[in-house]
Amino acid sequence: NASYDYVIVGGGTAGLTLATRLALNGTFSVAVVEAGSFYELDNGNYSQYPSGVIRSTDPGPDLSAVNGLIDWRFLTTPQMGLLNRTVHYARGKCLGGSSARNYLLYQRGTVGCFDKWAREVGDLSYEWQSVLPYYQKSAHYTPANTTTRAANSSRGTVNETAVFGKNDGPVQVSLPKYAASWSSYFPSGFSELGLPELEGTNSGVLNGWTYMTMSEDPTYQIRSSSETSYLKIALERTSLTVYTHGLVNRIMFDDTKTARGVSVDIAGMKFMLNATKEVIVSAGAFQSPQLLMVSGIGPASTLKNLDIPVISNLSGVGQNMWDNPRLTLSLEVNLETGTTLTNQPKRALEETEKYILNRTGMLTSTGADFAGFVKLSNDSYSNLSTETKSSLTATFPSDWPEAEFFASSNGVAGLAHNGAGIFIGLLATFSRGSVTIKSSNMADAPVINPAWLTDKRDQELAVAAFKYARRLANTTSLRRVIVGEEVAPGPAVQSDAQILEYLKNTTVTYYHASSTCKMGMKNDSTAVVDKDGKVFGVKKLRVVDVSALPLLPPGQPQGTVYMLAEKIANRILDEA
Repeated sequence: NASYDYVIVGGGTAGLTLATRLALNGTFSVAVVEAGSFYELDNGNYSQYPSGVIRSTDPGPDLSAVNGLIDWRFLTTPQMGLLNRTVHYARGKCLGGSSARNYLLYQRGTVGCFDKWAREVGDLSYEWQSVLPYYQKSAHYTPANTTTRAANSSRGTVNETAVFGKNDGPVQVSLPKYAASWSSYFPSGFSELGLPELEGTNSGVLNGWTYMTMSEDPTYQIRSSSETSYLKIALERTSLTVYTHGLVNRIMFDDTKTARGVSVDIAGMKFMLNATKEVIVSAGAFQSPQLLMVSGIGPASTLKNLDIPVISNLSGVGQNMWDNPRLTLSLEVNLETGTTLTNQPKRALEETEKYILNRTGMLTSTGADFAGFVKLSNDSYSNLSTETKSSLTATFPSDWPEAEFFASSNGVAGLAHNGAGIFIGLLATFSRGSVTIKSSNMADAPVINPAWLTDKRDQELAVAAFKYARRLANTTSLRRVIVGEEVAPGPAVQSDAQILEYLKNTTVTYYHASSTCKMGMKNDSTAVVDKDGKVFGVKKLRVVDVSALPLLPPGQPQGTVYMLAEKIANRILDEA
């Protein structure tokens, strides 16, 4: 048993950011409780070198290859929109959280998405110009190394130094020293379809194509996570206390509904951590709502069914889950891809030596380094229905792209030759999932239902996005290196109904679950926290992580989670 000013549940992307900023103040005692430990110990260097990310993030339901020391090994419920398939939903169970498990992609949302955020939560400080300083505070940007990257990767490689401000944040943001050969054909391919070049992905504009920035150390070419960045600073310069292998069972409240601390279990040893100022929950999109519910905050009917005393009846806890479904078009190319290293041990050894000796080569990249962001509702070929177009216009700002298209060089499973593909992310969806609980025990996995492709408008958008990917694959630029017909689904799949059936059989996730403890105004019945992350109906309790986002900005959310944690850490210190 111990007491701290602030107790933070979860040592992930947001949790370690908050902990470090509060501890650096020097005035307060801060503790973090994390269920895992250091991923460098529990997963070797597979979590460090960028191409190692594909290990144990397979979305298939077979968990035998998933390392339970660093991943929660969550499975979704059978998905109605995916022909009742069950999907492994990778989540970080380690210091760094999902910043230690993701594909390293770092970007920011659009100006319009933050205007929408600000309106929905009733706080103008969430508009683009006001959140930009917090994005900048979290990151340190290094431009691409043009001497090690292939000369033909110059198109789409831009210098974004200007939008990183003072450029003195903890998280390293850069581009890999290797640019995939497959990616170099996409600038011309996208241009053939009329898509413009982007000036990077960090200036609030996402309508075009570019090489993607990544959370990668530019010198050592290893992952930059909240653990290697923020926690490293905190351990060197503050008295931050970190409890590893600790499962928080419950948030403890007094008779005035004030959070007083948390109950923790480490290897069967149970104890209390008291919080004299606040408890901050940063347990992620699934376990933040789970912890609230087992502690008595959530839909009253759910809690009563499990004999959990209701402290705050909030129907939105665990609801409103956004996510980005991932679709795939698989191809064979006459270039080296990830399949090359799988099929040719000699090449794999050569690339391994390059990485170990010089920190160069294919292992410095995740294999998905180039993307185009597309407004499909403006595309004359998409054939979206009037209803879907109207819904998109009414729901999403005009600068919000509806799909992203990634050049994927990770290979195609089982293909004897060089496999490649186009990953498609749906960014403007209407299907909303949920997270609930089956018991009052945090050791039991939450019930996760992302509800992908259950809304007819999402199905229509998915088919339109897939057709766009096919048009991209048939451009003069890409056809130069594609061998034969597409590998999957193949030329026999042509009608909208056939395409949708294929997508239902193969769609998985980009692992971007969010908004299950949605930020909003008090009169919003679906909101769980206010503009400062404070939980409605109780005192001295906040939720600050991806679950608190009122919406999922288009693209990859990692940078936005760092921004939110920086912003609310600043608010906490102002109030202290």
